[in-house]
Amino acid sequence: MSEMSTKSRELFHYQHDSLIFNGHALFDHVAVKNYDQPLLLHSSELVQERINWVKEWKNLGQLHFAVKSNYDETILKLIQKNGCGVDVVSLGEIQLALRCGFKPQDILFSGVGKTEKEIRFAIENQIYQLNVESISELKRIVKISNQMEKKLHIGLRLNPEVDAKTHPNIATALEDSKFGLNTRDLSEVETLLEDSKYVILKSISFHIGSQVMDTSIFREAVSKMKPIYKDIKSRFSSVDRFDLGGGLGLNYRDHNTANDYERWTQLRQIYEETLSDMPDYFLVEIGRFMVARSAVMVAQVQYIKKTKNKTILILDVGMNNLLRPMLYQAYHQIYPLKLRAGKHSYMVVGPLCESSDVFHADIELNILHEGDFVAIADAGAYTKSMASNYNLQPIVKDIYLD
Repeated sequence: MSEMSTKSRELFHYQHDSLIFNGHALFDHVAVKNYDQPLLLHSSELVQERINWVKEWKNLGQLHFAVKSNYDETILKLIQKNGCGVDVVSLGEIQLALRCGFKPQDILFSGVGKTEKEIRFAIENQIYQLNVESISELKRIVKISNQMEKKLHIGLRLNPEVDAKTHPNIATALEDSKFGLNTRDLSEVETLLEDSKYVILKSISFHIGSQVMDTSIFREAVSKMKPIYKDIKSRFSSVDRFDLGGGLGLNYRDHNTANDYERWTQLRQIYEETLSDMPDYFLVEIGRFMVARSAVMVAQVQYIKKTKNKTILILDVGMNNLLRPMLYQAYHQIYPLKLRAGKHSYMVVGPLCESSDVFHADIELNILHEGDFVAIADAGAYTKSMASNYNLQPIVKDIYLD
């Protein structure tokens, strides 16, 4: 039996007429039986499985989970238990990571707008690495470290200027991006570092964007960044970490785990091939790929409204809990918890006072009635972490299936 076939598993199927998610009959769960608000049902087993996949890359130094994708404390504690680190973008995320058991040496601090307070905290607590994203930020770091007379390990986030072929809102490595430094900045960066007593350059970092489906783009990025890394390392002996970022995507229309594993395997093989001549310490910062599949959102059909051209399915959950379809035109599959015969085309919307509160403008689903429950798939990433209190609608309730 091939490795790929052993990974093959449909995360959703129907047993008789009941939806099964990773072995769990959702309609029979006590939280659904006692439903009083939208639910987020988590399967930590799926997170553990993906941690194991990533650790199959034997030359990987450390996996840093991107907290921005999911800051659920149960999930973070599982990741910490597996000896992984975290990639954070705010003081709030640092403090959460520390509460969940991570040590300062587990924390990689990214983000374009770090405040003086955040930088001081990072220096005082000696976090593992702070990724610098602009000349102005580096000047501030040098100034603060001089004042505090304490060392700080940094990485330089450089843009390889490759097109990630993803949604423009989540492409991050182009020439005019707010993220990262460009290679023309390096001369000034090096002057600042040479004059600094306390700021120590440890890493060169890049991150091309999020939800990248074409793994060959990572090969292109590594091919551009590798000679830059080697050149900088030749002048700064402290450099010994190559930070490869994250961004590996998922097909939100396909729920066979073998296809996810194949995409990770393609990326791992690219890294193994392109980095085989380097003895350095490699970091990856993965978020969505680790957790997106691990949760489903359960909502109830409140009303079915018929207009001249549409049948509108009105749910009790909206963009306050799942913003991606409205922000990125992202697709999330919807499954009825109980299967009825027949199909119908629906416009699926939330309850918020916004015309943009639309999950699907037109999707074919099995017949649904008012009061029925549906599961919105792949709600484990950028769901609750992007939630708001708009209209003071309730934030989904966390339920753990295993």
